[in-house]
Amino acid sequence: MKDSVIIISGIPGSGNTTIAKLLAEKLSLDYFSMGQLFKDIASGRYKEKNYFDKLLSLCEERKLTIPSFSSSNDSEGALNLWETDFGRSREFHEVIDELQRNLAERGKIVIDGKLSLFIVKNADFKIWLKSESENRVARTSTRDSLEKDKTLEIINKRHEKERAEWKKIYGLDYLEQEKLADIVIDTTHSSPKEIVEKIISFLNQKIDAPPWL
Repeated sequence: MKDSVIIISGIPGSGNTTIAKLLAEKLSLDYFSMGQLFKDIASGRYKEKNYFDKLLSLCEERKLTIPSFSSSNDSEGALNLWETDFGRSREFHEVIDELQRNLAERGKIVIDGKLSLFIVKNADFKIWLKSESENRVARTSTRDSLEKDKTLEIINKRHEKERAEWKKIYGLDYLEQEKLADIVIDTTHSSPKEIVEKIISFLNQKIDAPPWL
């Protein structure tokens, strides 16, 4: 089961990225974040990442050119990218969907992405995280060094923008993915470490093999 593909998704600000990274580290699996890729493109950092060559190849196959962006704040940058024709284009989303499917085919990976439960249909384990609004705002505010009021505004705008655009592209309300999950976890009153332990306990119950840890 060490070749497994584990998907982490859920409500923004629920600790998805932190928990997915910790889980990957704990299980000695690779890690990839769709949300971070979006932020990397918005900031111009994507050319430094280990997925760049594959991303470039997929773009070239579709004759798609990534514009130059240089946002200094991840949350604002991701929202700004959604406001561009490129960020909303079906072609761009088809590229990043194909990228995560390719990574999943290799196995031994934890993928963190808001649409990944829907996109990576053959994943071995699918996990949905959620949290109360106040906690999600606090996490994002601390991460991005923003005032809570500003953070709440950005979260709400991005949430509605993503839901609307994904509905146009996929015909899907991404919140419906909760139904696809093998387990749903509320992270409101637990630390990332505690959530990872809960996930590993769930995995150990599901596999017919020696425990992960």
